[in-house]
Order: sequence, then C-alpha cells, then structure tokens
Amino acid sequence: MELWGRFVRRLHVLFRKQSVEDELDDEIRFHLEMEARERARSGMAPDEARRAARVAFGGVERVKEEVRDVRGARMLDDFVQDVRLAARSLPKHPAFLVTVLLTLGIGIGGNVAMFGILDAALFQALPYPQADRLVMPRTTFNGRPNSTSSGPDYFDYREQARSFDYLGAFIASEMQGTVTGAGDPERISFSVAHADVFRALGTEPAMGRLFTPAEGELGAPPVALLSHGYWQRRFGGAPDVLGQVLTINGNPISVVGVMPAGFRYMVDLDVWVSMQRDGFAAQARQFHNWSLLGRLAEGVTVEAAQAEVDVISAQLREEYPVTNRNKGLLLTPLQDALAEGYRQSLMTLMGAVVLLLVVACGNVAGLLLARGSTRGPEMAVRTVMGAGKGRLTRQLLTENGTLAIGAGVIGLGLAIWLKRGILAFVSLDRLGVESAGASVPTFGLAVLVSAATMVLFGVVPALRASSLNPAGDLRDGARLAGSLRGTRFRNSLVVGQVALTVVLLVVSGLLVRTFMELRRVDTGFDGSRLLTAGVQLPANEYPDADARTAFLTQFQQRLVEIPGVEAAGLIDRLPIRDPWGNVDVALPATFVSDPDQRGNAYRRTVLPGYFEAMGIPLLAGRDIAETDDGENTPVMVISEAMAEEFFPGGDAVGRQLGMDVGEAEPVVLEVVGVVGDVTASTLDEWLDNTMYLSYQQAASTSMAVAIRTRETPAGATSAVRDVLRSMDPDIPLADVAVMDDVVAGSVSDQKAIAAVLGLFAVVALLLAAVGLYGVLAYHVARRVHEIGVRMALGATSQVVSRSVLTRGLLLVAGGLALGIPAAIGSGRIVQGMLFGVGTTDVPTYVAVGLFLLAVATVASVVPAWRAARIDPVDAFRSE
Repeated sequence: MELWGRFVRRLHVLFRKQSVEDELDDEIRFHLEMEARERARSGMAPDEARRAARVAFGGVERVKEEVRDVRGARMLDDFVQDVRLAARSLPKHPAFLVTVLLTLGIGIGGNVAMFGILDAALFQALPYPQADRLVMPRTTFNGRPNSTSSGPDYFDYREQARSFDYLGAFIASEMQGTVTGAGDPERISFSVAHADVFRALGTEPAMGRLFTPAEGELGAPPVALLSHGYWQRRFGGAPDVLGQVLTINGNPISVVGVMPAGFRYMVDLDVWVSMQRDGFAAQARQFHNWSLLGRLAEGVTVEAAQAEVDVISAQLREEYPVTNRNKGLLLTPLQDALAEGYRQSLMTLMGAVVLLLVVACGNVAGLLLARGSTRGPEMAVRTVMGAGKGRLTRQLLTENGTLAIGAGVIGLGLAIWLKRGILAFVSLDRLGVESAGASVPTFGLAVLVSAATMVLFGVVPALRASSLNPAGDLRDGARLAGSLRGTRFRNSLVVGQVALTVVLLVVSGLLVRTFMELRRVDTGFDGSRLLTAGVQLPANEYPDADARTAFLTQFQQRLVEIPGVEAAGLIDRLPIRDPWGNVDVALPATFVSDPDQRGNAYRRTVLPGYFEAMGIPLLAGRDIAETDDGENTPVMVISEAMAEEFFPGGDAVGRQLGMDVGEAEPVVLEVVGVVGDVTASTLDEWLDNTMYLSYQQAASTSMAVAIRTRETPAGATSAVRDVLRSMDPDIPLADVAVMDDVVAGSVSDQKAIAAVLGLFAVVALLLAAVGLYGVLAYHVARRVHEIGVRMALGATSQVVSRSVLTRGLLLVAGGLALGIPAAIGSGRIVQGMLFGVGTTDVPTYVAVGLFLLAVATVASVVPAWRAARIDPVDAFRSE
C-alpha cells in the first residue's frame, strides 16, 4: 500500500501540480499583464492600461475560454509531435523494436485467442431461440448425476410434468449404420430422437416435417429426418426425397423431412430416426441410454421446474422401488451442462495465457528500463531546454502506447492463428465451437489488452526515465547511481518472471505426467499388430441367430486364411473403442430379494477365438465354444476382478450369476471360464468387471472384428475388405483402425491440454531466459569500469565470470522460492484433471527446478563470458 501511495503521489506531482482553475488563473494573469504592458508602451497610464486590457479581453470567463482553446490546441500539437517523434526514434533501434513487438504480440495473441474460445464455449448464448429456457435433465443416483436416463422414466416425466413446453429424448452418440438398396452400400452415422428434441431447440426442417406424436407410439413404422449434408451427398439435393425409403441395417425407414444446413446438436449426424416406446433401448426402466432436453414453459424458472420433477421422482420411487429406489432427476441449464466437461481445462488454459502475458510484460518493462537508463543525457538536455517532467512522461508514454498498438495488431493476427491451432488440439465439438476467425468481441479485447499491457509495462519505466536529474546526468560518474536505482526493480521483474514460469512448468508437467501414466495403464490385452473394424449385418437378410452365426463364423475362418494373419476374433463392443453396455449382475438368490447386493459389469458378446486374438489370458475353465448355442445352458466367461467380487477366495467356474435383461426376473448364466481383466471403457476407469456371453445365445447384427497380424496391421485392410465383399457386397467394412491408435486416441484430450499448456510454459520459459540474460548483460555493461578495476587489482577472469553466473542463479533461486508454493496451490486447481500423480509430485518439481537452473546457466554464460573478457585498459579509457 505504501508503494502504491508513493506511485499515485508521483503521478500527482507530475501531472497535477495545481488544480486546473489555478493554472487557468495563472495564464489569465499572464495574458492580462502582457496586454497591459503593450498599452502602457503606447502612452497610457498603468492603471488605465490594466482596465483597457480587461475590457479588451471581454471579462474573465471569455479569457478562460480563450486560454482553454489555446491550451487544447497546444496539447494536440504536443501529442502529434510526440507521435512523430516516436515514429522516428523507435525504428532506429530495430532489435529492440522487434523484440518488444513480438514479446507483447505473443502475450496479447494468446490471451485474445483463449478469450475468444472461452467466450464462445462458456458465455455466448447457444444458437437457439430463447436458449436461456433450455435445460438438460439428468438422472441422479444417490444425488450423483448421470448423463443418461431410461426410456420409461422419460415418458413418465414428459407426460406428468407441466413445467415444460417440450421434453425430448435422444441417443447422444454417433451410431453407425449401413444404408443398402439403390447404389453401393454406404456407412452412415445416425441416432434415435423424439420429435420434442427439435421442437425444444426451435428448429424446423428445411423440407418436409418433424416426427408426429403417433410415430412415437407402440408399433408405429419408423421414419427419418436427413441432415442437409447427407441429403446433398446421397440424393443430390433432389426435392422428391420426401417419402423415399432408406434401408438402414436392413430396416426400411421412410424419409419425412430434411433439416436445415448447419443444424447440429451435440454430435454431427447423417440421419435422425424416430424414437418409439417399444423401440431401440426404450423398454427397460433400469437401462439408461437416453439424453434428455427440455424447454421450460414461459415464466417457469429452473427452481420451480426442479421442484415439480422432484415430486414426480418421489412418486416413481414409490411405484418402482426396485429400479428407481435411489433415482432422481436434476435440471441444469443447457449451457452449463454442455460446458461442464470443458470448463476446468479451458479455465486452466486461460490462466496460463494470463500468466504468459504478465511474463511478457515483465520482459518488456525490463527492456524499457534498460533503454531508459541509456537515455539519461537525452532526457537531461531536453529538461535543460525547458521540458518538464510531465512533458517528458507524456512523450515516453506515447512511445510505449505506440509499441502497445503495434503489438496489439500483431497479437490480433496471432490470435486467429492460435485459436485455429488450439481448436485443432482441444476438441469442443459438443459445444459446436469450430470458428477460428476474428470477431468484434475479439477485436475489442485486443484493444483492451493492448491498453492494459501499456499500463503494466509502460508506466513505471516512463516515470523512471522522466525523473532523471539533469545536472547529475550531465556529470561524469552519475550513470552508476542511476543504474543502482533501477537494479532492484529489474531484478524483481526477473524473479517474478521465473516464479510465474515455475507455475506454468509445474502444471504442464503434472498434466504430461498424467498423460504418461494413462499410457502406462495395463489394458489387459495386447494391442500391438492388431487391426480392428466394424461389420453390420442387415437384419432383413440375416434375421435369426443361426444365419448370423454362420456368416460370422465363415468370415472369421476366411480371415485366418489371409497370409500374415495369426488370429481373428469377433465381439460386439471392443474395449476402449466402445465404452458402453454395463448391466446389473448378482447371485441368483439375491437378485430380486436384495437389490443392494447387485454389482455392475460390462456385458460383451463374443465368438470363439476372441481371447486368443486379443491376447487376453485364460486363467481358469474354458473359452466360449461352438456348442454354446441356444439349445444349451446360457454361459459366460468373466473377468478376474468380477470373479473375485462375486466369488471371493473360491472357484468361480461352475457357479451361476443373474444378469439384468430388463425383465422382472434375471437371466441366469453359468460361469465356464475366467480371463484376465481388461480396460473395457476408459484408461482412468476403475470398473474392470466384464462378462463375455456366447454370440449364439445373444446374437446381434453389429459386431467388431479384431485381427492379429505378423506385420503392420494396416497392410491387411484391403485383404480383409476383399474377403467381406466376396461374401456379401452389401456389407461394408467400417471404422477400420489399428488398436494402438484407438488406445492413444482415448487419451487425446489429456494429451492436447498438456501439449497446449506445455507450449505456453515453454514460451514463458524463453521469455524469462531472455529477461535474465538482459538483466545480466545490463549488469555487466554498467559495471565495465568496476570490473576493470577489480581485474587490475588481481581478480581473475574465472572470478569475474563466476560472480555473474552466481548473480543469475541467485535470481532464479529467488524465483523458484516464490514459484514452488504458488505451483502447489495451482496444482490443487487442476487436481481433477490428474491421474496417477499428486499435486506435489516430487519428480515433476525436481525436473522443473533442474530445467530452470540449466536454462539460467545457459542464459548467464554469454554475459559472464563478456565480463571475463573485459580489458582493464579499455575500461579505464572508456571512462
């Protein structure tokens, strides 16, 4: 507070020595006195000359107005002169000019880019009419929100709640389907949705109509809405598309409408299919597959609607005690719900670029201080010629303002490029943030940040440079005194830069360590040399389990015959790539009587040979066999963790488990084998319980194939596609990928955040290193005479260079002392983004410290080398 008070008083002394009225009165007296003297020279008496002067000026107020006009014109002239002088003087020092513009431009560009992304993701209204009335209802279990709800629960809320104009449901993921019929088979993305989703969003089709209520009832024929892009791609934009039939996965579906161009909600899709009460995943109350979207009625608040759905939730808990005993429904404004998954990472990046800007401003302030100290003779001459401190300060601030404007222009251009690059790394697809261009808010922020940076880096150097002592600066030897006055401030800038850089390096290091820990997670399978793909059997051509099993078994056998293929397996959901499908399981005796004893496991369906192809070890019992068909006892192979949970310390083989299938009673299956645990969902998911059912006993139309090869797996793609085409040309090979790439892609978000934050940290480190180098170089340059004296008295070059190196390392040590506690506090902010490491991860802090000391040593080498090469004779001659 004392420093701030001194700063304000300094400004007051420079700019406000006396009030405006007092200054005007002084100028009025001056002009009146000059007029009276002129009249006295013409022979008038002094008193008459003064009265005539007052009359000539027409009164005090008129005099004041004229003086104001004169002063305004003079200030404008001064400003124009200052701008011209800045435009002439700055290009004379190109290295200084380029360094300042690039340093500030990077800081401003990073802030403007991140603000643009943050504004679009978190603060801008969603592109729907009256978006503030949109809410996302989410089912809660014991108060914890789940992203999806069950179909029957949805229909109960929709029919009983009066707080909504519309309440819709849809599958919030890209499902893959195969379109057959006219032309070649085509793989499309589709989802299932209730018409109220589109009505809630306030979107009408460009052609045709939305789904009707009757088309969502039991047994109604399915209908579809096409995206504008798919309409153009598949039908060439033909207007007669309405009424045509699409055969998707063997099911005929009539087209009733085409959505407008650019329509998107959460995911990009080709086709929306109507939701039906008895349709896909809509029958069982205990299965949660549907994302909900509601539009509140006019005048209804979120709190009022929440109170109503709480009453409905209580009624459902009483009516369905088994499935709804712990369930509720939480209403969240749509903007907040969509941004939940991005808020922490975006705010972390925003904080990083703010720190980067502060580091950049500190760097530039140091450069301006060093430049200002060399302008002592210039400032002294101008002072002697009549320029006051206020005039000098305005001139220096004009120069700094010119630099800030130039940096702002560069920063705006960098912001567009950085925004595009950040969006390429950090996907915000669910929010629909894809634009990377400039906007009015972006331009306004660039102006605002540029002005703020001028205050941050320009005011103190301008005040220091303008407050030089003319007599002292024109005397020999005063340079050392002036240098000492600025040394502490420049040193403090470097210490602050290092401290902020420590924070950035530690946080980015923790995220990098998180990414590395995720990649080290044992997935339970061997992903090397493993090719994966999807196969969708048309339901009309393969209507029963026998036909599907026969086709897939033959397909598997022919894959193994391909040269270079070691094994092939099929499963309905591949681990990590398809992270869904968990169901309740329990011992048959307690499944109905004691629901609290139920556990949870991922449900998968496989053909024999899958475990061998994936490299999953068989620990006990046997694999799924060809004899495990619909005529025999339902069987399953379970994971080791699941066996330990339900049969601790005993042999699981031969025991039975009940599996929830949406009916009153579970399906009872016999455990025939135990295999190793796999990561079925995500690498940071701790639920390893997985059960594998026989495909012949639970045949589906969609399967994934895993093919182990001897060489590069991607090389077998064409051969696999040829095999499938020869068996059925209407079935395309879809979603071809190497399993290692699938695993790597599952942590792409963590990798992207770590990469972007690491980039900011590296830039901050470079700026801090440049700042340290500048301080040490300035230190050596200002002490040439002193170093010459010391060397003349016997000091060796090693002693001199060591002193400079020690000075640099001490500054870095001070920055580390301040930065490490700040980094520990910042680590707690990103704690939710970490995996496998703590906020006080010792290896990260040690690595950051050693890295900074190494960079500091490199930055100090050149100044130390220059100090060691000073010739005492040359030093005395220069003085």
